[in-house]
Amino acid sequence: MEALVLIVVLGMTVLIGTTLGGRYRVAPPILLIALGVLLGLTPPFSELTLEPDLVLLIFLPAILYRESLTISLREIRANLPVIGLLAVVLVLLTMVTVSLTAQALGVNPAAAWVLGAVLAPTDAAAVTGLAKRLPRKLLTTLHAESLINDGTALVIFAVAVGLLTGAAEPGVLGISEEFVGASAGGVLAGLLVGGFVVLIRKRLDDPLREGALSVLTPFGAFLLADSVHASGVLAVVVAGLVLAYAGPRVIRARSRVLAYAFWDLSTFLINGGLFVLLGTQIPRAVQGMTSTSPRRALVIVVVVASVVIATRLLFVYLTSESVSLLRRQMSDDGKSVSTRWRVGTVAGWAGFRGAVSLAAALAVPTVTVAGRPVVERDLIIFVTALTIVLIMLLQGTTLPLVVRWAGLGGDPGRDDELRQARLRATEVGLSAMPQVAAEIGAGEDAVRRLEAEYQRHLADVKEGGGETAEERDLERQLRLGLLAHKRREVTRMRDRREIDDLVLLELQATLDNEEIRLLGRGPED
Repeated sequence: MEALVLIVVLGMTVLIGTTLGGRYRVAPPILLIALGVLLGLTPPFSELTLEPDLVLLIFLPAILYRESLTISLREIRANLPVIGLLAVVLVLLTMVTVSLTAQALGVNPAAAWVLGAVLAPTDAAAVTGLAKRLPRKLLTTLHAESLINDGTALVIFAVAVGLLTGAAEPGVLGISEEFVGASAGGVLAGLLVGGFVVLIRKRLDDPLREGALSVLTPFGAFLLADSVHASGVLAVVVAGLVLAYAGPRVIRARSRVLAYAFWDLSTFLINGGLFVLLGTQIPRAVQGMTSTSPRRALVIVVVVASVVIATRLLFVYLTSESVSLLRRQMSDDGKSVSTRWRVGTVAGWAGFRGAVSLAAALAVPTVTVAGRPVVERDLIIFVTALTIVLIMLLQGTTLPLVVRWAGLGGDPGRDDELRQARLRATEVGLSAMPQVAAEIGAGEDAVRRLEAEYQRHLADVKEGGGETAEERDLERQLRLGLLAHKRREVTRMRDRREIDDLVLLELQATLDNEEIRLLGRGPED
């Protein structure tokens, strides 16, 4: 019963926090953490203890897999040098600077290295949500960085936790070998699971079974990698990238719609629930801090957050190769030095921390190998939570201003590519129509009607149908309005028992597909 209460309360808190955040333009994660703090002050949540290993196993695979399904592989290839610098070198540098800063402020060295590893990676979901107004190339690079740097950070996190708990004391060579081995093993595990799933889905045409396989994919990749002591995070990301590349060829429309709807809903709840759960741990973290006072812990938060931000900005500014590639590959016109610095500022200012850091902080073991409590675990959780809040408050609220200052709004290339793709797809459909009609034995009347529809669509794509954008939007609204009337009428017929519920469901699915076609993708996508 307590578990059910927890699930219901978490779900309601996520709904309330995200609704209020959207209405009052406050970053939802901040509200969710605040609401979690309030929950953590009341029974039974004041006694809630999270199992460290379960946090990584339950939350991260789902979140990372969903993000990896919606990334541009073309842009990853084009920006690979930049991504490598940000996702590997910058992560290691951030861990070092945060750790040394924390040690200078009196934090135990082993705990300081764990804190550095926890705060080193950026968060894919936070970048996507808070930086969605950026140009596509820059956003894709930041998105890819946040996916890959999770693997980098969690590998070094595992090493740092081993030092904190006394499980291992490797030297520089041992750490390097463990890092390379875990990364390579994670990539290989992701390729194996992704390839295996692709082979199965080629031969499977059932939305429910394919949906179930989609749910199992990230956890299977994580489990395989973890069983050989490799990076489960990298395995999940690589498996997702494999499916993202092969999906258009092996996944059918119904299965894709169902799977994407599931992942959108589940990651919305999981991501939000993670922020709430972290908030519930803050009161206990404050009460349990024995190594320092709350006031000194707040000083550590402010200093560490400043170091995280400054490290990223300085790295982007001072790494000449990174700045040059940012100029050439992430901006539409970046010839001047001023433009390079503006783009670099945006790239540096969009380095939010989020769910991965939260999960890692909560995954710090509670006891050492010798059975003694990890005394600074509470400090790590407290500093991580408030650093995330501070960074989101500072960078999340000011990023739109920075983007406008840099002159990076809009993505005109996307509209051109979308128009070209629609044009070419319609032309190919028209040319293939006689062959398809002959294969299935379609009558001439059906072919003529469909051909006329395709010709009208082709004219719309080429010339805009002779209509302005405002006129096309009005027509779309007209069609949506008529759909609403049709929906109400078939529902009324069901209510009056003129049609069966199964008939209603079939008609409703048709109307839903038409509405999705008219509305297109969601505004946040």
